[in-house]
Amino acid sequence: MKRSRKRDGGSSGDDMMTLTIENDDSEIVTSNFWDSDLAKQGYFFLSLNAGAARLLIPDNRVDEVSEMKAGKLVILTRGRWNRKKDALEIFFDDGSEEQYSMHLSKDQLDRLIPVSDNGRDLTFSAWKRGPVKLFERPAKFRIVKNLPCLEKWKL
Repeated sequence: MKRSRKRDGGSSGDDMMTLTIENDDSEIVTSNFWDSDLAKQGYFFLSLNAGAARLLIPDNRVDEVSEMKAGKLVILTRGRWNRKKDALEIFFDDGSEEQYSMHLSKDQLDRLIPVSDNGRDLTFSAWKRGPVKLFERPAKFRIVKNLPCLEKWKL
C-alpha cells in the first residue's frame, strides 16, 4: 500500500515547501525532502510509517552515517528540550563510552511518537537521496521528562 505524508514547515518556520514522502509500508518510495530548504540547511527529518522510524539524511550530512551505523540498537527518546518544547533524541548505542546521538525538534518530525507507545519496539532506518536505504536497526521508544537523556536502554 502506498501513502503520501505531507509536512509543512522547517526548523526556522520560514520554509514553506510542503514535504512529501510516498511510502510502501515501511519503505520510502520517493520524497522531495532532499530538495527542501530544511535539507539544504543540514537538518535531518524523521518520518514514521508502518512501525518504522525513517531518518532522512541531508546530502551535506551523509558523512555522519558511519557513526550512526555503528549503533546496534537505536533508542528514540521523547522529552522536553530546554524544559519547554517536545523534541526527540536519537541515540545510537554501539556499546562504547561515546555514542553518536542527535536531537530533533518537532519541526523535524512528521509527527510525534505518542506517549502511549512508551516501551514500544520499532524498526529504524536511515535514507539518503534517491531514496536509498543505507541501513536498518532495531529500535526502542521511551518517554522522559527532559532531554538530553543519552542513556542506554534499561531492560
